Amino acid sequence: MLLKIVTYILLSSLTAHAFDAQDILLYSLCKKDRKTCSSNEFKLVEKFELQCRVEQEGHRCQELSAKNSEWAPLMRKCDFESLCKELKEYQAQSGIACLRGYKNAMVDLGISIKDMAFSLGEFVEEGWENFKKSTREREAFLKQCNQSILCKRDLVKDDHRYNKLPDDKLDKFTATFLYVQAQDMKAFKSSADRMRPKPYVPISERARDDTDLTAEQKFKMSSLLDAAEVKIKEQYDRYLCYNRTAREELKCYAVGNVIDPTLFAGYFIKGARVVAAAGRLSKVEKAGVEVEKSAATLTARSSFRTRGELIDKYLHYSPATTAQNEKWIVQAEKGTRAKMTFFDVENSQMKVLNDTLKDKNLVTSLTNYHKDILFSKMEALQKEFPDLIIDKYSDFKSSRFALSGTVPKDIEKRLDKIFRETNEEFSKYLKDNKILRTEDNAETWFRGGVGQSADQANLAARYSRGQNNNVVQNYAQDSMQQSMSRQLSSLDRQRKGIRDEVGRTGMVDGQTLHQDVFDIVRKNQGEPDKISQALTKRFALSELPRSTVLKIQDYVKATDNFSPGIHIASREVAHLNDAAQGGLSADIIGLGAANLKGTAEALASAKNVDQALELTRAAEKTVTQSFKDQKKYFEEVIRRSVSQGKLKTLCSGDDCVSVAVSPLNEAEKTKILAGLADSKYSGGYRLAFIPEGVAAAETRNALATHGESMEKILRKTLGASMEPRKLQGLTFGVDMKTQKLNEGAVKLLIGEAPGVRLTEKDRELIERTFRQAVEDLNQEVSKEGVQAMYRAAH
Repeated sequence: MLLKIVTYILLSSLTAHAFDAQDILLYSLCKKDRKTCSSNEFKLVEKFELQCRVEQEGHRCQELSAKNSEWAPLMRKCDFESLCKELKEYQAQSGIACLRGYKNAMVDLGISIKDMAFSLGEFVEEGWENFKKSTREREAFLKQCNQSILCKRDLVKDDHRYNKLPDDKLDKFTATFLYVQAQDMKAFKSSADRMRPKPYVPISERARDDTDLTAEQKFKMSSLLDAAEVKIKEQYDRYLCYNRTAREELKCYAVGNVIDPTLFAGYFIKGARVVAAAGRLSKVEKAGVEVEKSAATLTARSSFRTRGELIDKYLHYSPATTAQNEKWIVQAEKGTRAKMTFFDVENSQMKVLNDTLKDKNLVTSLTNYHKDILFSKMEALQKEFPDLIIDKYSDFKSSRFALSGTVPKDIEKRLDKIFRETNEEFSKYLKDNKILRTEDNAETWFRGGVGQSADQANLAARYSRGQNNNVVQNYAQDSMQQSMSRQLSSLDRQRKGIRDEVGRTGMVDGQTLHQDVFDIVRKNQGEPDKISQALTKRFALSELPRSTVLKIQDYVKATDNFSPGIHIASREVAHLNDAAQGGLSADIIGLGAANLKGTAEALASAKNVDQALELTRAAEKTVTQSFKDQKKYFEEVIRRSVSQGKLKTLCSGDDCVSVAVSPLNEAEKTKILAGLADSKYSGGYRLAFIPEGVAAAETRNALATHGESMEKILRKTLGASMEPRKLQGLTFGVDMKTQKLNEGAVKLLIGEAPGVRLTEKDRELIERTFRQAVEDLNQEVSKEGVQAMYRAAH
């Protein structure tokens, strides 16, 4: 009988809760002999391995395993053979693990063994009812339920007013409404027979149905596991450290209505659960009280007092899953047809912070800390209003929410209060702990907006940048509408006037200006003399009046106010944490300028603000596809420039990293640069190489950032003194030849496009400018209170 039960649960895992696309792809690769894999297949294998390692590093899994060595069999391993073995074991054992997890939930809740549901059908039905009844988890349940007519029918199965309605009519009601109605009916019926308790029937005498699950039960199983996994990922950050089979056991433990982060952390400690999950026969003994204390501290919300502790805690933090982001994006793409309220919060100073702090990991962690505060307050709002549904989204820069269901009438006032309190708490904690300086205006970095579409909310947040009072701006408010309409009309007048003034130069392109104009102005905003010098050199102008430069600067800044938000379902942090053997980081140059150019062209055709939003979104999609192609080319060059498997590459946003399995030599580095230069993307990458032997991951990432910053200063300075086409044909890489941060030798490597001929004078100019770029970087870093003494080497 037990074998039949396990078989049915296994079937459910494979049908009701099927593998995702990545699992299926991995499964197909596992069937192959790695030696016969094609280059594309080998690349996919490397991607799976790297993704696993990044997750393991990010969740500090090695630390968890070291503290609990007997848990080692439950931990994921990231070599390809182990990934395949894990998948195979999951197929064979997921049903057993699920039943074990559910049984342990009943034990921990104090439910007698004789009252447990052990058949598959009973497990699904009882788990479903428990989940549905829980006030704590009802919100997640109703979100799942709203997506299926099967679930809605289950809600009203005992309510004669709704259970006979056809699907199309029943589906018009929200799950929340049907739930409330069904509970009212249940309360009414229960009053009639409250005095007639049902007799207890021993489990051995209960009717059993060991046939396969019905379609309805399969749906319930899938929804339960999906909802449980989302909750675990939110509350237990070590979840991804475990292999698939162990994670399945935790999910089914949660389905048993035990959704508590401290219990997740301590789950495998209790009894001999780690032994059972690992399939071993030896017994693990632990001191009960001390074990429970250590389990609780695994996920305790610890404070941080230094920048390093902040990065450790928040670098990989994400308050929204990929699935949640994807769902939000689907709603966002409907525009105003979604009939929802959208709330957008962005880090408006991210570029400035990256340029001034010289530490992308710190900026990412600061942004994520703000997200943690904000999302916690949004969750509190949702608990205050159980019928309010909030779909959430998070990327490297923005936090976004789509509100539906029963939205409070004063929602704008409530969102503004949440926004202001978040900014105050964020700024105060960082300054109190001296992570930021007193003069840093951290409470003004993040800007917020609301609207009836995602793009409306984003435009409102961007509009907020120009307002002194940092409050949530509403797209529909008269003052904003009038202001944006005036801006749109003013932009068109500016565009036409500038074209008249520079119409006979190469600065004009399409209906607006050349992309390089947007790039130069964007990188030198607020410095008209530098803009004038760079534009004059880039477009071979005899002169460019200061008045024209100021007009162009204002035009570019105003255009940026209409730039649409970027929607990314999944974003992995590209870093060099695992690069003990060295590697490289690369920044794809020009994404911001390309988006600005696309936005400007769209605005030139827009007749009103609503149309401007529509056209700028279409332009953004075109630019995004172009940059995807550029990242793909980068990955191809890396693959063909070194021996197979020597570099493992990951790209995220406009950043890429390649982690070396063994140290790169200078010839390989130069070959990579030459390959990148030999394309239409020449001059479109900014590279920094780090050596092997850098002990701390934080130092590796900081060295790479410093190298990229030197290249940025170099290219910017050369732009004012070197022939533009020649500069475009050069791809620079800064070779950080030191293992110590802020000191040691750095060397400039150059990739030259075919047809580019550098004279001796050109090379002297580049070398001299690079030496100055190194000194400029030293001075910038020293402003942060840390002395930097890098030196340019030949």
